[in-house]
Amino acid sequence: MVVRLANNSRVTKNKENLTYTEVLHKTNYLTQNAKLLAWGLFLFFFIENGTLGLVPKSFYFVYRNMRISDFLLYGLTLYSLYNAKEYESLLKSRAFLIPKLLLLYFIFQFLLSFLLYDYNILEFFFRLKGLWMCFLVLPFMLLLKRGGLGYLIKLMLPVAIVSNVLYIMSALTGIAFLPDIGIAEQNLPGGLKVFRVYGGTFYGELFFLGFIYTWITRKFKTYQLFLAILFIIPHILAFGRSAWIYFSFTAMVMLIWHALREKEFRAVFRQIIIVAILGGGLIYGFIKFVPTSDYLVNAIDARITQGQDDLKYKEGTYGSRLANIAAMLTLWENNNIFFGIGMHPLWVVSPLTVEETIYAWGFSDVGWASVLVAYGLVGFALAVLFQIFFLINSFKIMKNTRYKDILVFLILVFFTKLFYDSVINYSYMGLTVGLWGFWSVSISIAALVYKYEFPDEEFKL
Repeated sequence: MVVRLANNSRVTKNKENLTYTEVLHKTNYLTQNAKLLAWGLFLFFFIENGTLGLVPKSFYFVYRNMRISDFLLYGLTLYSLYNAKEYESLLKSRAFLIPKLLLLYFIFQFLLSFLLYDYNILEFFFRLKGLWMCFLVLPFMLLLKRGGLGYLIKLMLPVAIVSNVLYIMSALTGIAFLPDIGIAEQNLPGGLKVFRVYGGTFYGELFFLGFIYTWITRKFKTYQLFLAILFIIPHILAFGRSAWIYFSFTAMVMLIWHALREKEFRAVFRQIIIVAILGGGLIYGFIKFVPTSDYLVNAIDARITQGQDDLKYKEGTYGSRLANIAAMLTLWENNNIFFGIGMHPLWVVSPLTVEETIYAWGFSDVGWASVLVAYGLVGFALAVLFQIFFLINSFKIMKNTRYKDILVFLILVFFTKLFYDSVINYSYMGLTVGLWGFWSVSISIAALVYKYEFPDEEFKL
């Protein structure tokens, strides 16, 4: 078979029995169906993240709480299932077994909850969109098979830049320049007050970590330093102590991983210089370009001190999480210990009593306990298997891989999140699979399954 490319060059099918799509992928030629799939994923996340205020939110609502993005989600899922033969090896992979079991269990829980609570099935279905987002792992696997990940990244980068700028403006002024965010004034020790913005930027954290990974494994480029600083400043201004620890931990893991791989003094010295440049640039940029930076530095110090007091005296946010664990365990013991309470309408309807309010806060605040009470021992066991299996296999891939491509980066970030959620996160996550499943790591699951099946292939953007 001969394939004619856009530049009129020819690729002859060889003895590897490659499919048409695989031949194109190996030649870095991106098909139209790969671009359309990338656009579908981009538009879904773009709408779900509030569209940066460029278009009124009401424009995207079709009926009541149903938005265009809902139909994109279900359309992408059905489209991926229709084209399942393209990534059949990934679907049948041993590495994808536990996610498949979890997806089936979520469907079972949905049907069981519908019968138990006599809720309107359509309303219930659309309100549980966070759970159905787990099925995005299928479009992501199809996108990887078609080689369209780089195209998706190019679509997302400009939006990430704009959203981070608007987030910084919101945090400094207390004015919501981004829709779908919450702003609250918080009092810190020493009489300091800051605006805390609740709601994220458009995946700026992945771009930030991606730049660090690129500098460590490939080459440092000066212009990328400005973008990295832009992407990390919103997370500094969010005053989220857990996020600060996570980013520091992930960067440290990247440094150690690459240093052990290279086993050269020059590589370690180079990494230290890169981190020093990033730190120096961040401090300089924060002081020179962020208004009232002196005040904010004092506020950051006060926030750290506040966190130490919370841990010492078991009060504040930390103390409330300890109380929520007890509430969750009591609720689990008084219900079905094997299947939990199911997808109770409490999750999607405002709580009406004091008891329901306590449970609602517990569900949103404590990871492992909310999974236990919602899905019971069966769901909890699947979540634990998910944690252990992907921790072990992500570590193996990081250790044995011949390449340092984008998929290895996603797997490395996946490993740090799994490890951080398991033993470090003071929010008592315990598990990466949460109340709404594993949608936040769908792309990382797809990357790991791909590397699991094709360990000797370098994934090129």
